[in-house]
Amino acid sequence: MHPVAPLQVERFRIEQLAADRETHHAEYVLSFIVEGQLRMRHGEALQVEAGSVVIVPAGVPHQLLSGHGLDIWWLGFCPGCLGLHENQQQMAPFRQVRLGAAPAMGVAPARQALLAQYFAELQRLSASSGAGADALCKSLLSLILAEVGNAMAPTSPTRDTLVGNVLDYIQRHCCRPLSLAEVAAAVHKSPAYVTHRVKLATGASVGEWITSNRLHQACTRLLHSNASVAQVAELVGWQDTTHFIRQFRKRFGMTPGAWRRQQRHADIKP
Repeated sequence: MHPVAPLQVERFRIEQLAADRETHHAEYVLSFIVEGQLRMRHGEALQVEAGSVVIVPAGVPHQLLSGHGLDIWWLGFCPGCLGLHENQQQMAPFRQVRLGAAPAMGVAPARQALLAQYFAELQRLSASSGAGADALCKSLLSLILAEVGNAMAPTSPTRDTLVGNVLDYIQRHCCRPLSLAEVAAAVHKSPAYVTHRVKLATGASVGEWITSNRLHQACTRLLHSNASVAQVAELVGWQDTTHFIRQFRKRFGMTPGAWRRQQRHADIKP
């Protein structure tokens, strides 16, 4: 069994979009709305207009609610497969959205045609093979990410600094043994205070955030490697494979092995 391609680009034209169930992507997803309107839930209900980009970091729950007259460029990619990491500057838009920034932003009218050209060329090149095509795809992805970074307001609202620092620490250290006490010590607060602030701001506990980040990392490894379920469990911080499978089934409704098979044979959808 071969890993799924690390980068996929599709263009969708949809006259009427019906509501879908809440979902999570193992990939990082960028959607550019060329025409039409889209309603979605991404933390809160949003209406996205033509000329906007929507950012969905891997593992973040979201739901399509409705849309009409849509012409959408859809890009899904695995940063690790392309030598990228969310901590890098060009991935900053995804990081900011994960920490609470608005997931949709308008692209300046003068830049929209160029952005559409980047997507079209990336789609053409991604269908090619060879090291040269791969390098060009990565360069075009960097240009798209730069356009999105420029479109994102430098003062995009995020969660309060303490909670942002907590979630940031969890994300960077979730794949090893990690406790509430360690997280609290990293931000120089008591465990009880951190627990209260994180729960109040996000609705989830520190432990739930650790589990969520580990599951996101597990999805990436399941989709883009041939590591066994037991190996994936160990790589993302679970010493007990049975506990990992239980947590995975609780989140996704199926075992890691079944999820991997389903994702590798699933059709792309916006």
